[in-house]
Amino acid sequence: MNASIKIVQPRIPGNLTASHFDEIDDESYYTNCQFHNCTLSSKQLENVCFQHVSFVNVTFEDCQFTRFECLDVTFEGCNISNNEWIGAIFHRTTFKDTKFLGTNFAESSIVDAQFDHCIGNYSSFNYASMKQVRFQDCSLVESEFFEVTWKKLDFVRCQLNQLSIMQTNLNGLNFSDSEFENLSVSIDLVKGCKLNANQALVIANMLGILIV
Repeated sequence: MNASIKIVQPRIPGNLTASHFDEIDDESYYTNCQFHNCTLSSKQLENVCFQHVSFVNVTFEDCQFTRFECLDVTFEGCNISNNEWIGAIFHRTTFKDTKFLGTNFAESSIVDAQFDHCIGNYSSFNYASMKQVRFQDCSLVESEFFEVTWKKLDFVRCQLNQLSIMQTNLNGLNFSDSEFENLSVSIDLVKGCKLNANQALVIANMLGILIV
């Protein structure tokens, strides 16, 4: 299995206080709390920070966050699809059984994060910085990773068909136990990535190599 990195887990206290979004506004700061079975819709907010927070079955619906921070946070069974989280910070954050269809994580800083059994088709991580990040058993069909800088990034048993990972150095990146029929890469940056035989055929076809 392609799971070679150790990720620091979120530090979540055992005695979280129940919380809600009733009074959320710019500059809001939440800590040591849990959000459960609630929805935040159509909000445009700046400088919101969640620290030592658990989200369970929570929906963020058409929200736009500027300078958004998640520090020691877990998302489980959540739906965060179609949100704008540009330039966000996610440190020691896990996403489990969570949907982020079409969500924009562009220019985000993502450190010690795991996406586990998530559906993130059509999402965008363009210009993001990733360090010690794992996508495991996730669907990232037609997602975009343009000019991503990364250190210790894993894709484990993921669906990556039509993923675009252009202008991103793939040296050392392991795709071998994930699946794709088409992948958009920058040919001059593909050297050193790890592929299985079928994936190598896909890349060879992109290069115009005829295998007989």
